[in-house]
Order: sequence, then C-alpha cells, then structure tokens
Amino acid sequence: MADGSVMEADSAARERRGILAALSCYVIWGVLPLYWKMLDSVNSYEVIAFRMVFCFALMVILCKVMRLNFAELLRERRAWRYLIPSAIMCGFGWSLYIIMVNDGQVVQASLGYYINPLVSVLLGMVMFRERLSAMQGIAVVLCAVGIAYFTISQGELPVAALALAVSFAIYGALRKRAGYAPIPAQTVECLFMLPGAVVAGAVALQMEGHLAFASDLSTPYGWAVVGLMMGSGVVTAVPLILFSKAANDIPLGLLGLIQYVSPTLSLMLGVFLFGEVFTLAHAVCLGCIWVGLVFVAFDAIRVSRGFELR
Repeated sequence: MADGSVMEADSAARERRGILAALSCYVIWGVLPLYWKMLDSVNSYEVIAFRMVFCFALMVILCKVMRLNFAELLRERRAWRYLIPSAIMCGFGWSLYIIMVNDGQVVQASLGYYINPLVSVLLGMVMFRERLSAMQGIAVVLCAVGIAYFTISQGELPVAALALAVSFAIYGALRKRAGYAPIPAQTVECLFMLPGAVVAGAVALQMEGHLAFASDLSTPYGWAVVGLMMGSGVVTAVPLILFSKAANDIPLGLLGLIQYVSPTLSLMLGVFLFGEVFTLAHAVCLGCIWVGLVFVAFDAIRVSRGFELR
C-alpha cells in the first residue's frame, strides 16, 4: 500500500515537472518572433543553416559538461529509426517558421500552432491509444470547421499553417514514442540536421553571393549578426530540451493543450507589434479553435480531478 502511494506521489511530481517544462518551453517559443525579426535583414536560409550548426555545437557542449554520451544512441538501430524522422520534422518546422516570420507571416504561423494541439490529440489517439473523448471530438470538429471557413473565405487552404501544425505534432509524437533522455536525443537530432544546414547555407550563398555571418566585424552590425547567429543555438536548444522533457512526462493530449500559450503570444506580437493584417477569416477560424481548446481544457481538468460525466 505504501509502495503504491510512493509511486503515485512520484508520478504526480513527474507530471508537475512536465507541465512546468511545457509552460516554460511554450512561453519561449511564443516570444521567439522578436528574436528572428532582429535577423530579418539576413537571408532566411542562412539563419536556418547557422541555427542548426550552433544548436548542435551547444548540445555537444552540454553533453560534455553533463557527462552524457550521445554517441551511444548512434549505435542503436532503434534510435536511428525514431531520431532521423524526428530530426527531419524538426528541421522542416524550424525552416518553415523562420521563413514565415521573416516574410511577415507571424499571424499565419500562430494559426498553425493553434491547430497543432488538436493534431496532437488525434496522434495521441492513433499512436498511443489515448482515448478521444466526446469533448476532444467536438474540438477536432470545430477546428475542421474553422479551417474550412478560412479556406472558403480566403480562397486557399492555409497550407503553411497546416504544415507547421502537422510537422510539429509528428515530431512530438516521435519523441514521446522514442522516450530517450532529452539532451542526448536532441544532440543526435541536431547531428542528423547538419546535412540540411549545409544545403541551406549553400542556397543562401547562391542567392546572396555572400554570407552575412562573414560580414565585416569592424562594424557594430557585423558583430550584432554574429552574436545573434550564435545565440540562435541557445534559443533553439533550451525550449527543445524543455519540450522533450515535457513529452516524456505528460500525456500527448495535455502537452498539445498547453501549447496554446505559444501561438497566443505570437499572435499578439504579430497583430499589435508587427502590424500584420488580422481578417474576419482569421477571427472565425481562431474562434472555432479557441472554443475547441476550451472543450479540451475542461475535459483535461475533469479527468485530472477524477470526475466522470454520466
């Protein structure tokens, strides 16, 4: 009996740590457009390339300091099976997000991350046999209605937003299924992204004829670019480590729910700080998603408190 109580207490403590990690992660992601906007004079592909490179460098340093051997994962066939596709999904999401932010599409990007929690709910049902409750089902239907309205009103499907939502939901599901410790796993993912960094750097060089990172360091602008590029590794790695910790400790559906913090912050930045257009189609689509999230939130609270609807 005592052992059972200890296990329940440990489980509750782990879930609390997971929730705190998720909240911290999504707050950082929510305000990241401010960081990428400081690099909007730099070719997006160059930003993507150096983000991957410096993130990998930071992860290697963390592994050395914490005496974590990420090379062990490279000898596991199972790790390759999960971490290669998760690296692809992560790298794709990073790239698309930076391109959208620097192209003045922060509102569109936030729409994608509003859709993502409901995609996570569906993946939780498919991959982890997490039951889709009646309220979660209503939320998914509302999300579909909102997207349909947006598509009809705008005359086009929000492809970029949907791509962000699906890619990051798949990433979270893969990391949860893999279950590896956050820092070594993220280091291996960053290693697998390095070929993509080379390609992105080559694209930037072809487009611009030079790299901003190699600019004249005799000017404040040159030092600012170098500093921001190097800092991109930190602002990338920290929230991803927190996300991986949360994905391992809490249900995928709950993780998806907490994510609404990030697009809310980004949406506010896009509309009130960057002056992006917010149309009626955006309002209706997001309204449907917000109502759906209320249903999902109520359902999560109900389940956590042990209530059952009769």
